[in-house]
Formats: sequence, structure tokens, C-alpha cells
Amino acid sequence: MASCLGPAVPACAAFRANLLRPTPAIETEFALPGDEEPRPVTICALPVATFGFSGVGRLVALACEVLKDLWSRVDLEALGPETGFYLALPDPWERGLDLGEPDDTVARRIDTLGTRVLQSSLRNMRLSWKGPQRFFGGGNVAFAQALHAAHTELQRCGLRSCVVMGLDCLVEEPTLQSLANDERLKTPDHPVGLTPGEAGAALLLTLDRPTQPLQEAARVVLQAVRLAHEPYPRGSDRPSDGRALAGCAQEVLAAAGPVRSPPLLVSDHNGEEGRAREWGMVLLRLREMSPALEGSPAWFPSIGFGDVGAATGAVAACVAARGLQRGYALSSTCLIMSSADDAGRAAILLEAEPSHHSRGTAS
Repeated sequence: MASCLGPAVPACAAFRANLLRPTPAIETEFALPGDEEPRPVTICALPVATFGFSGVGRLVALACEVLKDLWSRVDLEALGPETGFYLALPDPWERGLDLGEPDDTVARRIDTLGTRVLQSSLRNMRLSWKGPQRFFGGGNVAFAQALHAAHTELQRCGLRSCVVMGLDCLVEEPTLQSLANDERLKTPDHPVGLTPGEAGAALLLTLDRPTQPLQEAARVVLQAVRLAHEPYPRGSDRPSDGRALAGCAQEVLAAAGPVRSPPLLVSDHNGEEGRAREWGMVLLRLREMSPALEGSPAWFPSIGFGDVGAATGAVAACVAARGLQRGYALSSTCLIMSSADDAGRAAILLEAEPSHHSRGTAS
């Protein structure tokens, strides 16, 4: 991981301890009607690694930090053509990046951005990637889409392992200005808003036991990923009733079969009113689905890392996996739920020490 709280191990420890590191944006301020002076915007930015970088270069800096952290656990040079790279990214136009042609589709813009980011990152790390590379967009569900594709490919025996990464940065001037114009920023006078962040995180998904023993006692298995479409996304004439996201959760729980304990819920709720309403409806539907889910504990990574867009699912998965590995997740399973600003919805189920190793192990 690369985040405002550091790489994976210290970041997860800081999140567990509720240690926060918000900072004022250097270049961006905003003013409300009646303000005599502009106010600073609070963000969750990396303290050192991305300083001085912007645009594509900032995403490359994030990716390099993630690869460094992953390399401390896995020998990336030993990964051969049987290992794919699945990268989740934001739409470059939403981040003020002038990439692609005016008539390009979102998928083509994502491919253009992904190719530039990944090639530059691998070159900076002096890595030569031999396996296939795929790129995914979709806001907060982009990582779940990448994970779903990687999981499917592993189950088809097309690959033996996959690096699945999510990257995004919401702390640069164009994005902050857009969020301010849409009145989405959290401020003292507007508490139902988000705190922009930047982060990257990755999992190594493999069918085999790790060749290098990890320090953690428990292994973590990806049991299932499900995707859905919300009929009433942000901007619709009526609020979400939570049915699509709750349906994803129900499907992953059903696909995994009996679980040993009610899952820990990990949500991408970021403080915005619409997400709060949907989250409440999801909880009601989950409790109707199973009384065992009544009172399930919940984690909200955006409290510690800010809203990190396309990296949201990756950060949540890393936080959940670390909690399962170290045994402080309050359950043997973690149910990660994501809602994009558009219609995308997703759920991911991770479990510690499963009985079936062939479903995919996350490191």
C-alpha cells in the first residue's frame, strides 16, 4: 500500500488505532458566501513520495510506492508470464488529465492512462513484466472489477497468479475544484461531505501457497466477488434503496457457503449524505436477510485514508486482509462493499484460513 498513513503494515496499524494525518491542500482554497477570506481544503495526501509530482507522474509515484511495498513480501522479479497485472484507475478526464481523443470511449482512455502509468512504473522499478496486462475503470468499483476478472482467469487456469492494483488521486487542483463546485467537500459548515485522498494498494492473488512464508500466521482467501448495477445512482430523481448493493453481499455470502462467524463489514461510505442513506438501507436489508448479521461490526477506511476513488476497493481489501492475517478483524471473514458514483456496485468476501486452497489466496 501507499497512503497518507504509509505502506501497508504501519498504515493498517494506524487505521486500527484511529491515528489520522489530514493536511491542508497547498494550492487550493475555497470561499463560501459571506467568507472574508478563503479557507484551506483538508486532504489526505502522501507525506513525501508524491510531492512535486502531478498528473500521470503522480499516479506513477503512487504505483512505484505500492510496488516497493509489495516487493518486500513477494519477489516480483520471479513472477513469470503466468502472472497477470490487473490495474484499476480513474477516468483521466475526471482527474483533469488530457489523454486520448475527444471521441475515445472511457475504456480507451483508461487503457491509455494504464499503459503509461504501468510502463513508467515498471521502468522506474527496473522490472520487466512478462505476463498479460489489463486496465479497469469504474470509480469505487474499479478494483472489484479488476479482482473479479483476475479471479475468473485463475479459476479458468489461464494464469497461476495475478497482481491486482488500484490507484487514484483526488488531491490535485482540477479534482478539488470540481468537488468544491459540486459542494461535495467536507468542511466545518458542510459535514456531510468527503475528504479527498490519494492512495494505491495491491494484492497478489495466487492459486498456490506462497513460496516464501509470510510472517502472518493466517492466510487469506478470496471467496467471491460480485458486481451489480444500481438503478438509482447519484443524480437520479430518487435515492438508492440499497437493493443492488445488498444483493451483491447476499450473492457473495451464498457463493462462499457457510461461514464460521458473521462477517466484518468494510464500507466505502465517505461521509456524503447519499452514501449514508444507501448504507443504512443496505444494513436493513442485510438484517432482513440474516438475523446473524444484526450488529455486525463495520470499518470505514475513508476515515483514515480519505476518499481515494478507484483505489478505494484496493485499500479496503488490504485493510481487511491485514486484519484477518493478524487476527484483530473481529471475524474470520470480511465483506467489502463498494458503490461508485455511477451505477456500479460490488461486494468482495475475504476469509482467513479456508479449507479450500484452490479459490485463490491473497497476499
